[in-house]
Amino acid sequence: MNFTPIEIAFWVLFCLLVHCYLVFPVTLPFLSELFCRKNRNVSNKVTLPKVSVLVSAYNEEAVIEKKILNFLEIDYPKELLEILIGDDGSADRTAEIVERYADKGIRLVKAPQNAGKAAMLNRLQGKATGEILVFCDANTMLFPNVIRKLVSPFSDPKIGCVCGHLILTDKSGSPLGSGERSYWDLESEIKKFEGILDRLVGGNGALYAIRNSLYTQLPVKKSVMDDFFITVKVLQKGSFCTFDPSAIGTEQTSKEGSGEYRRKVRIGRANFNYLFSYLPLLNPFRPLLAYLFLSHKLLRWLTPHIALALLVLNGILLASMRPVYFVTMGLALIFVLAAVTKISGSAYYFLLMNFAMFKGSLLSLTKEHGGGWKREARGDEEDSSTVTKALPFVLATALSLAALAPSPAEALTADASVGVVNSTEELSEFNFNVSGHFWYPVDQMVFVGVGVDYQRFGDVTLVPVMGSAYVRLPFGSVLMPAMTFDFGYAFGNDAQMIWRAGGGLDIKLGRYSSLLVLGGYENLRKAGDLVYLRCGLLLEL
Repeated sequence: MNFTPIEIAFWVLFCLLVHCYLVFPVTLPFLSELFCRKNRNVSNKVTLPKVSVLVSAYNEEAVIEKKILNFLEIDYPKELLEILIGDDGSADRTAEIVERYADKGIRLVKAPQNAGKAAMLNRLQGKATGEILVFCDANTMLFPNVIRKLVSPFSDPKIGCVCGHLILTDKSGSPLGSGERSYWDLESEIKKFEGILDRLVGGNGALYAIRNSLYTQLPVKKSVMDDFFITVKVLQKGSFCTFDPSAIGTEQTSKEGSGEYRRKVRIGRANFNYLFSYLPLLNPFRPLLAYLFLSHKLLRWLTPHIALALLVLNGILLASMRPVYFVTMGLALIFVLAAVTKISGSAYYFLLMNFAMFKGSLLSLTKEHGGGWKREARGDEEDSSTVTKALPFVLATALSLAALAPSPAEALTADASVGVVNSTEELSEFNFNVSGHFWYPVDQMVFVGVGVDYQRFGDVTLVPVMGSAYVRLPFGSVLMPAMTFDFGYAFGNDAQMIWRAGGGLDIKLGRYSSLLVLGGYENLRKAGDLVYLRCGLLLEL
């Protein structure tokens, strides 16, 4: 088949998105096994380093006292722990609350006016005396052992940065909150495997640590993602960045959608403000780091631009009357419909955040006015009279997440479905189709197996036997998008090769069962182009 330049561009862009959101996360565990650092140069020194904890706060009256009480529960020698809270010109009682705890070792660093988080972090680092700097957000609650966990990897002198594990919890149950939590669960898994490679691309501002000697002054003329900028500079200086899943902090998801959208716009703008300073990470002489940066970050930042280009190209290609382009357009419309109606919280979050990223990229081309920043409300902000100790809350959060986590897929998995399959030339003829598969679960998201169908076209009966793949996309927990691929041979009185590709929805009915609604494109070597639609049941026994 000859492809036109437009088709080539379409499939190249499509493959880039598939790589970013499917191939990269699925293959990263195998990559981490192949290229992990097997011989870490761990020092025998057992002396704990002095640690400075830096918090930049702006109008954090609702959570700052809860945060300080959480700090006081930290299990680390007090003489080796320095806690600096910077008040960035707050208009509320943040500074007053922090000053109350001066006798407890909490040190206030006050800025005369709101100059922005980057300027405050530069100010805090200038006053910090610790060998290790720990960066933490005001609304992030920490486990008592978190400092010990964060400093442990620094016994290897080549480690320059350690990122902790942030767990997002959702009290609201809103589509935005559930989508944000699903996204962050996937992000944490990616960070875990990048950490095994000691090439974590970008820390998480809620909880990470670096060597004080590797700190790079943050630019303040334009907004910057401080956590990403700081950790990227550590990598560019030749040190390693790793991830410790046992260094745990928790946060609530966003309180309302408009605030989270504005925050993501600022993040998008900040990413594109300094995009050219990050491009040296694509250095071909450091291929592993270049691959991780391209797959994990750069393609995500460019996702809205790629998606818009795909929609335009797909619209143009509809004129070719090839069924595959009607299928791709249909799948795109189904995804958008699931997002805008909030049927899928993950789809809604994904669409909203990519709109924000696109807007941020456009704003990066304009002039910024002032370096100040506005904070957005999170779900854990309550009246200060309800403040309680953080430790019981954190433990309850961890236990709740453990109870809600899906159990791993077992060896015996099967599905059965019924539906129709029709030639694209005569959609009014609804030919009966029965399908079934036995699957081997690679993990909870990826299944490979064999499938058998029964299809009848007039006087022709076909029984396709196929090798198959079934992939749940990492969006949502109850209603998940899915993709299917089949290739094999159709036995019968007009035997021929068969392949098909499609997608749809995997709707969880319980811990071990799902309702499947699937459709797509089918090709029979002799019969030509067909489309199919079927519903069925998937059982994980």
